[in-house]
Order: sequence, then structure tokens, then C-alpha cells
Amino acid sequence: MRTETPATHNGARRRIVLVDFDWQDADLLPRLLRRPEISVRLVAGGDGEEAGTRVAEMCGLPCTVDLADLTREIFDLALVSERSPRRTQVEGLLLALGTPSATPESFLDDEAGAGSDMPGIEAPLALHAAAFETSLGGQPCDTILRDALPDLAPDAPTTPQPVRPSGRRGVRIRSLDDFPSSEDRHQLEGALRILVADTGAGRAELHAGRKGDMKMVAEIGPDDALLKGLVDLAVELNLPQVIKQLSGPQEGKAWGAWPFQTTQHRGVLAAGGINPAEGWTTWERMVEDLRATWDEHDREMAAPAFPLVPDPAQGWLQPDDFRARLELAVERNHRDGLRFAVHRLGFADVPESVDVLCRLLPDQLRDTDCICRPSARVMLLLTAGASSSFSHLRRRLGSLWETAWREAVQPAPAAPITDERIELTGPEDAEGFLTAACLWLSVR
Repeated sequence: MRTETPATHNGARRRIVLVDFDWQDADLLPRLLRRPEISVRLVAGGDGEEAGTRVAEMCGLPCTVDLADLTREIFDLALVSERSPRRTQVEGLLLALGTPSATPESFLDDEAGAGSDMPGIEAPLALHAAAFETSLGGQPCDTILRDALPDLAPDAPTTPQPVRPSGRRGVRIRSLDDFPSSEDRHQLEGALRILVADTGAGRAELHAGRKGDMKMVAEIGPDDALLKGLVDLAVELNLPQVIKQLSGPQEGKAWGAWPFQTTQHRGVLAAGGINPAEGWTTWERMVEDLRATWDEHDREMAAPAFPLVPDPAQGWLQPDDFRARLELAVERNHRDGLRFAVHRLGFADVPESVDVLCRLLPDQLRDTDCICRPSARVMLLLTAGASSSFSHLRRRLGSLWETAWREAVQPAPAAPITDERIELTGPEDAEGFLTAACLWLSVR
């Protein structure tokens, strides 16, 4: 299902989601709905026959039986029934989403309605990862909790594993939370000054930021119109742009703009008037060093929370972006065992129907899903959780395909969708998972 968020939101009204209400909780719904400072955006339950979902339907409130729908809108607070049989896994999902939770009774008894930003059950991170997976539709909680809990046998190792230091040579940045911060900018400008002096360049620029929103973060030397044009071209084509002056007063000098991309960011390093022209290779090496440094930081920030990454790219991903998500999935699985699957979906050779499906599908996905279209009739879908977590989404996909088939005026029934999948259940699957998924990405 899809819940719509108004384009303009009244900050005074808190967006609330209700989870697993029983009849005792449902009696509190009228009191909740009368409170002017809140807006009940969604009601989630285990099935359509539960008290909460039945009362929600009578009140005209949006409801769902798929907990993964909690990832499709930002909620200010979740009210979770104190008697919910799956409270641990629900709070595991809420913890990953950064959504505070409370019981409906405590919320109504609290004049401020502040709730709590801590889970009701303190647990190791691996336990919350297991709960998160169950919330997405994975195995029964008892099974994955048993696998997630530490080994408490008498002969179990108690000494922590040593931490292996990591690092790269070259330009190092202390903090990239703001990519970069004002302190980073000074360090970058210092590094650029040294490189400008070493290569005889007259102008240097570094553009960086989130995908689609790059800004100048460091610059040295006077403005250079030629360099600006190369930067724009490098951004548009996502390819390095290097030229050499063959005649005139600046004969033998070079201008270049080198785009780079990390897990979460994009950037362009550019230099103009490089003398001698062969000095551009030094700038190219610096680009790779910056990319490696910032990508390392991006992965450190994104992998623990993946598939809930900050500012995720919505809709269809390019193959390189999808490949980066696959690598994050492997790192997350290695960290706490959260499982993933890649589905290769094949469709009939009816371009009109496939195009309609591609237009409709992004709005029906969860924020935890990633999609890519490597060829006209093939889609790749990365999902979190065990294979059973795909069931809700598979039903939506089938319904959308039926709609797309009818819109293309094709005779019923719709052609079947082929579905192959690769699962990542543990570190031992990582190499085969990446190899097979990347092969699917490359086959046209």
C-alpha cells in the first residue's frame, strides 16, 4: 500500500503510526483521534482481522499488514501495543529507522506525549538486526534470535577479536559528516595549493556533495572559464575531460576535470593551466586518492544501517549505484548477519507493458528495496531479509504487471514473470552472491 505525505506538513502535528493494536488498545483510538497535535498516518497489524486494522478500516485510516511499509514514510512516533507478540522485532525495525516508540497508554497518560526514543528491550546489535529481518518478513523470530544470540557455552571464547587498523596514504580527512566540513575545506585547500605549486597549475577546484546537488567546496587561483566548461561536461557525461593547448600563449599546458563517485556522494576535481601538460597524471592520482578516502568513510557510515542509508537514491538505479548497494549488503551481512536476496525478474517481449510497469513500480517499493534495469526486459531487485520477505512485494508486482498488461491492450491473461534469485545468508555466500549479481548486471 502507499501512504501519501502532503507537500507541506504542519510541524505542530506529529506523524504517528499505530502497531499491533488489540481490542484494549483499539478502545483508545477515539481519544487518539481527538488529539489535535497528532496525525495518525498508518495502522500496522499482523493480519486484516486484528482489532487495530479492523477499527482503522472503519475509521477510514490507512492500514497495512506488511511491517516493511513503516520504511515508506518518516514517522515522528510509533505507538506499539504493550501486548504485541512481536514487539521485539517491531522495535528492532523502529530502532533502525530512528523512530521513537511508546505504548498507547503511556502516550495518552503523558501530557507532553513525548514517548521514548529507546527500545523497550535492550539487546545486542545483532539481535536488533535479527528483529529487523523478521519485521521485513523473514524467518520466525525464535529461529533467527537463536542464531543471533552470543554463544554462552562454557568453552565459548570470551576474548574480543582484535580490531584491524585500516587506512590509506595520501590526503586524509578527519571528519566528513558534512562532506566536507569547514575544517575539511581548509585542509583540502592546503592540499590543492601544494599540488598547484608542484604541477604549475593556475587554477584548481573541487566540487562535491550528494548526488544531484554538488557544490564548490575548495578552490585555488582566479576564475577560469575553460575549466568551468570542462567541469560542467564532466558532471553531465560522468567522464574525465582533459585537453592540451596546442598553440597560442599557453601552448603545452593542460586543463582537466575528473569526476569520481563514492557510495553516497559525487565529486569533480579540476585543474587548469597545468605546466607541463603531462602533470595532469598527478591530478588523476589525487582524484583516486580522494575517491578511496571518501568512499571508505561513506561505507563506514552506511554499512551498519543498510538498507536504510541516508538520502537514498529513489527509483531506478544505474548499474554502478546498484553494484555499490550489493557491496553494502555484503558488508552489512558480515557485520550482523542480516540477509539479502537479489531477484532477477524477466518479462515478456511487450515493451509497452514493461514501460508501464517501470513507471508504476518505484512508488510501490519500500525504502529498503533497490531496483535496476540492466536490459529492456530484465529487472534486478535487491531486498533485505530472507526469501519469504519478498512475498508481499511479489503480490504487488504481480498486480502491477496485470495493470500494465491491460494498459498495453494485450489479451488476458498476462504473460508470467520469470523469477530467479540469489540469497546472501552468511559470509560464506558473499563471493558467489556478488559474482552472480554482477554477472546479471552485465548481461544485456
